[in-house]
Amino acid sequence: MMETNRHILIANKLLVAMSGLTRWTKRPDHYRYEQHHYNIPACFTAFKWTKSRIRHILSILAYADDQGKLEFIEDHMVADFACTSVRSLHNNLKTFEQNGLMTVIRHFPGVISIQLTDYLENYRDLFVDGAVVVSKTGYTSVWHGLLSELIALDNVNTLRLALRTIVQVEKDVHVQSNEQAILTYDEIKGFLPKYCGHKLAIQKMMSGLKFLQVSLVEDSKRFLNMVKQNISLKKRVQDATRPLLLEVQLSAAQDSKQIKEKDRTEVQLVWFEMRKRVGEFFDFDALKVNRDSLFSMSDTFGAETFKRVVEELKQAFLHHREDLVHSSTHKLFFEEPIFYLHQRLKENQAKLAIA
Repeated sequence: MMETNRHILIANKLLVAMSGLTRWTKRPDHYRYEQHHYNIPACFTAFKWTKSRIRHILSILAYADDQGKLEFIEDHMVADFACTSVRSLHNNLKTFEQNGLMTVIRHFPGVISIQLTDYLENYRDLFVDGAVVVSKTGYTSVWHGLLSELIALDNVNTLRLALRTIVQVEKDVHVQSNEQAILTYDEIKGFLPKYCGHKLAIQKMMSGLKFLQVSLVEDSKRFLNMVKQNISLKKRVQDATRPLLLEVQLSAAQDSKQIKEKDRTEVQLVWFEMRKRVGEFFDFDALKVNRDSLFSMSDTFGAETFKRVVEELKQAFLHHREDLVHSSTHKLFFEEPIFYLHQRLKENQAKLAIA
């Protein structure tokens, strides 16, 4: 069922807000407040992020389309995916609405639509600046299989630790191209409640995150090597009060970036295959479909759904050949191919939500 968004893009500021802001604000010569540093909107810090609230937001993001909308969906599907009761979902939706995170429409008992408020800015960290779209503190791409694992975590503090870790992996591994991400003891202790901030408790929680490979750095030579390789780490460990570092890697099976690259290769092949078969009687180059648009649609709607839509189109071409140009159903494809594919993908997604 969860074949909706295969790679779910979530703003780092939201992941940080849900994990809890750090109390460790004093740094050498200055203070660093995460609310300001991550540009976190006040609506994300206006209430306490309980386990069920984190689960519900992650589930809503998993089902939402690329405009932050969930249209006509059964509430029990969201609740089931989030491993909570429907009642808990409704209570939390009320809290989210009151704090301006979203608008909820109740169409019929058990059927709702949700529109996330300022979806691009709040949930994706994308801001339109003239003709350019910029990101201030970035977003993390989460593979839907990993999202299910996060939701299944039973301890809220382990879940919070996991959210922080995937932000750090995004920054250190995917943005800075380091081999692994580094978390310091002070950083972890800063956002976890005092009662579970000691070394053994943190190690135990980390070992419960099966999708991570974690190793402890306690050797000074290894520490020095890491500081030399990781430029941002140098700044971060200026005054670490405890000599404890964790090296973290996401397992390949849950790494959105690696999965995306594999998916994109398949998507390119499917598209190429269609062009080859249809190219005998139709000039595809005239359509000007660029590769990045195909990739972006495949990431958002899932490679399987994308391949299905392209296969349907190929069959329609093979069936009607040159006459397809005159078909009212496919007219849009010849005028705005990207827009046509986008519409077909959305229709497929809507069908899945009702199925």
